Amino acid sequence: MSSAKRRSLSEKAAKILLDRLSVAPLRNSSLVDVGFSTSSPELSAKLTNLWAQQFLQASIDRRFAATSDARKYLETRLDALRQNLETSERALINYATSKGIVTLGTKTDESGRTQTETLVSSDITEVSKALARAREIRIAAGAELTNTLTGSALTNAPTISALRQKRAEVDAELARLRTTFAEDYPVIVSLRAQLANLDRSIGAESSRSSQSNRQAYDAATKREGELRSELDSLTDKYNLQQRESIELAILQREVDSNRQLYDGLLQRYKEIGASGVGTNNISVVDQAKVPARPSSPNLMINAALALALGFGLAAGLIFLLEKIDSSIRDPQDVSSRFGLPLLGAIPEITGQSVVEGILDKKSAIYEAYVSLMTNLSFMTTHGTPRSIMLTSSQPKEGKSNSSLCLATVLAATGKSVILIDADVRNPSLNRYLEIPNERGLSHYLSGDDQIESMIEELPRFGFSIITAGMMPPNAAELLGSDRLGTLIAKLQERYDHVLFDSPPLLGLADAPLIARRVEGVLFTIEANSTKSRAIATSLMRLRMAGAKLFGAVVTKVGAKNHLYGYGYGYGYTYGASDEK
Repeated sequence: MSSAKRRSLSEKAAKILLDRLSVAPLRNSSLVDVGFSTSSPELSAKLTNLWAQQFLQASIDRRFAATSDARKYLETRLDALRQNLETSERALINYATSKGIVTLGTKTDESGRTQTETLVSSDITEVSKALARAREIRIAAGAELTNTLTGSALTNAPTISALRQKRAEVDAELARLRTTFAEDYPVIVSLRAQLANLDRSIGAESSRSSQSNRQAYDAATKREGELRSELDSLTDKYNLQQRESIELAILQREVDSNRQLYDGLLQRYKEIGASGVGTNNISVVDQAKVPARPSSPNLMINAALALALGFGLAAGLIFLLEKIDSSIRDPQDVSSRFGLPLLGAIPEITGQSVVEGILDKKSAIYEAYVSLMTNLSFMTTHGTPRSIMLTSSQPKEGKSNSSLCLATVLAATGKSVILIDADVRNPSLNRYLEIPNERGLSHYLSGDDQIESMIEELPRFGFSIITAGMMPPNAAELLGSDRLGTLIAKLQERYDHVLFDSPPLLGLADAPLIARRVEGVLFTIEANSTKSRAIATSLMRLRMAGAKLFGAVVTKVGAKNHLYGYGYGYGYTYGASDEK
């Protein structure tokens, strides 16, 4: 067999062994679990034990080789470092001797650096202290001399004070006798002689004291000058040594570095020599045994993992979709998101039109709007508001259907109701009710006062209606005029409730203009469709216009919203069963 083929087989065998080997450390312990997976239980146990034994032997060999190599390496390094240390110390001493630097002592700081104290620095310290003392003596002598010159010191001297006291007494006695005797009186002559002697004594004593202070001051000044000269000389010498000590510090650092390296390696060499190879720090705690059953595959564990992974992915997907979708899924979110009370949730109608559903008093939609009307009756002190505007953020959210159905429910209670289609740009109520749109709101706002010709009775629904009329070129100007308020006042004299089906809010200025004229606004939101940002923007526009918001109506609540615990199954199923 060729060497290349043998090498290839060895690499394949090693790859197979490594792929089937598993090494797992046990947490909170120093144990390692070694396993080997093959189709044969006996071979798995044998290979596992062989792997552990070979690892133990390799560890011992490696520790012995590492110890031997380390000792040889440290011996070589110690010799080199010893020579370096001796060379650096010799260079340091030679340099200090050649420069005349006398070292008194050294000390090591916290960082391990050596600081040297020289003779010059010590002399500077002592001379500085002596100079400070000489300066103090000179200042004191100068003060004494000044006092002598001004006379205050002479006055305060004990000898001079006694002489002056004696002279004062003689002078007083002389002055007393002169009042009685003449100048040639012997006693007076004697007293004058005493005064002259006392004056001479005081003068001599003052002169002697002044001379003594002058000499003391001159001596102190001379001593201070000598010390200052000595300090200047030492300072110059110290500065010269400082410049020369740069090289000395470099040599000292080199000595310190070599000594630290040498001490560290010497300590390490001693530790290796004392410990030797020692015992191996790896041992086999439990030998591998032949397994009684296969370790893989485990059907139950795989099934459980697949089930958990499926549930996790499904939950993550649902959570992601919920976050992406900002529409109203749960009608109760209207209160928490926008601060509006939920006045009604209208179910989605399938199989019939809105008109057919609202005319059937047993239908789900009729019951929903009855609940809406009931909630509206609590909004004011006089019951259901007399003038209400229904609007929405965008078109086709169900506001026209809601206005039609709310008018029908209110009329069913015996109230007189009129519904006004205020969406003059895109009227829709005339299409739902299949009535003409020849004359309506736009005509009145343009100046036509024939209200009766615009009102059309709807006996089938029980309320009256004013359609939008022809589309004007200036809809916002008409709706913002005072004629809209006049129309509402006239209609409230005749009807109990006036309802407005207004245009959507986004992109148009019509709805805020109408909202200022009515008693309050009923905001319509389509479930699962309208985005929260659009709703918030619309509500902000209404609030900025000063409109009063009664609450919100969520329309087209379908089966998917039942997941949020909101449905109509109980009440309407019960009604159908009762009818049967």
